[in-house]
Amino acid sequence: MPIVSKTRRQTDYNLFPPSVPIVIDNGASYFRIGWAGETEPRVVFRNIVQRPRHKATGETVTIVGDQDPAMMKFFDCTRSGPRSAFDSNVVYQFEIMEYILDFAFDRLGASGSAIDHPILITECVGNPVYSRCKMAELLFETYGVPSVAFGVDAAFSYKYNQRHGKCQKDGIVICPGFTTTHTIPAEELKLEHCYIAPDYVSEARKFQVTQALRKARGEPKDEADEFEENTDSNEKYPLINVPDNMLTPEQIKDKKKQLFLKTTTEGRLRARQKRNEEELEKERRNQLEEERRRCPEILFHPNLVGIDQVGLDEMAGASIRRLPHDDKELEERLTSSILMTGGCSLVPGMKERLECGIRMIRPCGSTINVVQAKDPVLDAWRGASAFAADLNFLGNAFTKKDYYEKGEEWLRRYQIRYNTL
Repeated sequence: MPIVSKTRRQTDYNLFPPSVPIVIDNGASYFRIGWAGETEPRVVFRNIVQRPRHKATGETVTIVGDQDPAMMKFFDCTRSGPRSAFDSNVVYQFEIMEYILDFAFDRLGASGSAIDHPILITECVGNPVYSRCKMAELLFETYGVPSVAFGVDAAFSYKYNQRHGKCQKDGIVICPGFTTTHTIPAEELKLEHCYIAPDYVSEARKFQVTQALRKARGEPKDEADEFEENTDSNEKYPLINVPDNMLTPEQIKDKKKQLFLKTTTEGRLRARQKRNEEELEKERRNQLEEERRRCPEILFHPNLVGIDQVGLDEMAGASIRRLPHDDKELEERLTSSILMTGGCSLVPGMKERLECGIRMIRPCGSTINVVQAKDPVLDAWRGASAFAADLNFLGNAFTKKDYYEKGEEWLRRYQIRYNTL
């Protein structure tokens, strides 16, 4: 099946010996892949798949990652929207995941379906055993990789920043990601107690910003729904995507009529949209001062968008209360090294706002030190790259021999050791 992409293909894949691991940061927003020991991933793209039809031939193509706007005029994208392999931050659509891995290995330079390099791939905290087993099955059965290691992206980011002096040995990792936020107490990087609050990070902020822009422009809220309803051709034009050799002469005539109606309808919609844009006042200013401040506040008050969850500051307090023993000294060590990582931590003022919120729920005089990761977006991949380049990495890997001898259920007891470096 043809793949459309604007991501450049690497040419030095064969220069790396089979002993060099491939590092994958499989995030819900972006997919990053590269070689162990390097400081930058080789290939980065959005972790989505779209399968539109070619307007002329009707052939279905696969688009992985970002779309090339110059090529979109040749494809009908109204019947196939972007799809993700994730539910929150857990992989559950492994058919889509296979498309993404095929594309990633191809862009990395692999010429065949077999991958003879060890794999280190990130996963979420508390990843269900089923999801981990299906990922191992996909990598071993489809690509024939010699070994696989699973690790938490936030832990790799914390370890990377610890090596660069940004945080201490014990601390708290707060990772507001694309769809889920994790707050993890890291005691010697043993990640056993965490508090997870899903479904209110980037998507909620994006929705509120969109609604604010529509309100400022005076547009109706249901404009997108109306456009989608008018352009949905599944039921209105059922014969358009059927090949002519499967139709009777009468059906071919009906197909031509449906194609004409569909073309004219889309033309009227485009003309209406153009008229609406021309009617907007020139040099009009939309004031968004309030919305600019309220959108990041969703991270601390999710009830602003109707979600019954606690905020980042309360999550940190809940994580400390979940510790198995009441150790005031340990709590002081954790709150004196709070690391913020993940793309949402780049919001201006996030560090100061989080520190203020945590200070209100901690005892008076407690030491609280919130630091931002060196690079909140790439530190997880860089930490995983450094981990995979260490000589002790293979001792943390789950080999193909283990997979065939012990089975998938052995992965239930699998636990990577982050403190081996």
